[in-house]
Order: sequence, then C-alpha cells, then structure tokens
Amino acid sequence: MRMTPAQKAAARAAIVAAAGRRFREAGLAGIGIDALAAASGQSSGAIYAHFASKTEVFEAVVSEGLERLIKGICQIEDAAGEDPRGWAAVFAERYLSAAHRDAVADGCLLPSLSVDVARSSEATRAMYAKALDEAAVLLAGGCIGPEPARLGTARALLALVVGAIVLSRAALGSASDDVLADARRAATRLLAT
Repeated sequence: MRMTPAQKAAARAAIVAAAGRRFREAGLAGIGIDALAAASGQSSGAIYAHFASKTEVFEAVVSEGLERLIKGICQIEDAAGEDPRGWAAVFAERYLSAAHRDAVADGCLLPSLSVDVARSSEATRAMYAKALDEAAVLLAGGCIGPEPARLGTARALLALVVGAIVLSRAALGSASDDVLADARRAATRLLAT
C-alpha cells in the first residue's frame, strides 16, 4: 500500500526530528543511517526514500534547526515586551540557562553542530551563514544603543552565548555553572554598552 502525501511528510518530519536529536548528541560522524532509522522508527530504506545520503539528512536537520532558532528569537521578541534593557537581554538569560545547557538533544543547533557545519558543503555553510545573519539582524532589534552598533552587538552576543553553552557542556560540576553565570554577566555588560 502506498503512503499518502501526509504520511510521507510525517515520516520525513520524524526522520528529521530524530536525526536532529541524535546529531546534536553524537555529531555527524557519531551516528549512522541504521541508528537514525531506529531512532526515527523508520527503516533504512525509508530514510533513503526521503534522502539520498546521511549528508542530506544532516542538511535537513541544519535547516530545521536554524528555522527553530529564528522562530525562537521571534517568540522571545513577542513575549519580552518593553524590557528597558532590550529584549535581547531576555534572549541571553534564557539561552544561558542550565536547562538549555542540559537539553543537548533538544537545544539550539548552534552549540552542538556548528563544527560539523564548518566541515560541510559550501551550500550547507551558505545556508547556515544566511540564517545566522538573519538571527543577528533580529537580535539587533532587541539591543539598545545607537543603530549602527546594534548588529555588531547582536553578533557578539550570539558568539558569547553559543560559546558559553559549548564550554559549560564540556565543564564538570560547579565549573559548568560558573561558565553560565560569568557569561550572563558578560552578556549584561555587552548589552549595556
């Protein structure tokens, strides 16, 4: 029996969601098609029916993860209201939380897969760069200060929060919490300038 278009779309979405979690946990090289199939509840053949290779699955995961980042920034902008510090401060506080640090499989793509993206095709890196620029432009709208400097502040904020999550995930015990606390203070100083 043939799958309906809705069933095909649901199967593809299940593959991308499961692959996103697994790639975030193990990296691109750390998991194969058979494990992705098992994680998604699909067969290896089903994966190949939707994607020509593991690389294509990875590209779909990166695209979906970047879309989630953009949507998340927009949601924070909408929910933060008129915070006098600028709503980018709310973004930084949420991003630099222990909950986000601990949610590797379901967290932001940037701390988990940026290194794999750097080793990917030019097309994947271009997609990533475009979305990163879009995220920075959105965040600039939540920064205070003179207009020309806001974009630079937003880019610096992204680098700070992503780097802090990477270091915090790598650290043990209280050092992990210290990295987050220090990064929150640094973000506050950055956004106050």
